[in-house]
Amino acid sequence: MDENLRLVVFETFSEVFETMFFTFLEPLAEAPEKGDLAGGRFIEATIGYSGGCNGSFQFYFPWEFCKNITVNFLGVDEDEVQDGQIQDTAAETANMAIGSLLGKLDPGGKASLAIPQVKVIDEFSPDGLLGSAGLCRFGTEFGILWIVGTHA
Repeated sequence: MDENLRLVVFETFSEVFETMFFTFLEPLAEAPEKGDLAGGRFIEATIGYSGGCNGSFQFYFPWEFCKNITVNFLGVDEDEVQDGQIQDTAAETANMAIGSLLGKLDPGGKASLAIPQVKVIDEFSPDGLLGSAGLCRFGTEFGILWIVGTHA
């Protein structure tokens, strides 16, 4: 991913998270140290797009981060949130973030989004993501949000 596109991604995703989830993201330019690569329970949300350009994005949400944005998005108490709602929020977040990004990159509206797919990863390890050209990382108060974009 070239640096201009990476800046647009950082800006767009930050806007979406602040507006929709009242959550601030900190773009991380440097790769974290091995000791900071905390694993644990994550949600992977994958969304593709096609049209003027083709590609996909994979979001890797720390579980507690996704639970927090679910609480903020739905306006419910933390103890009322169900696992299915957390997974639905991950899918909707991917949809909103990539929809907003495509609105900036494809103002003519040629590209269309696929339906996001989600799965829970009980022991996530980001090791395989570190060499990805389309990797973006955001710091959150609940760990690192990992996002990988691939473009055809």
